[in-house]
Amino acid sequence: MESMPKYDIVYLVGHSARQENHLDNIIPLVDPQHEAGKSVGIVLMQDGVIGTSMLGTVPEALKYFFEMDIPVHALAPDMIARGLNPDTPIEKIDVIGYADLVDILAVSGKIVSIL
Repeated sequence: MESMPKYDIVYLVGHSARQENHLDNIIPLVDPQHEAGKSVGIVLMQDGVIGTSMLGTVPEALKYFFEMDIPVHALAPDMIARGLNPDTPIEKIDVIGYADLVDILAVSGKIVSIL
């Protein structure tokens, strides 16, 4: 079994980047943390998974996180619930299950919930 990453700070985002700007709003928070050498990860859940499929346009905020090499995870059950195929995510999205989410949260230093 592959171990899940340990982050200094993990952001849980449950709002669609296509309909709201919550993902854009965390860029000013993530950027200085990342620049300071903090290990930062993002988990997209609930409606946050909208925009993670290869079939759509990649939201600008996700492009930013990819360019900064900030890991982005998406919950497979939430993708399925919204009619998205978890087998066809955007290339840099790491699709995870609930057990993986628990593992990430258990070892990460801080959790910031934007649900």
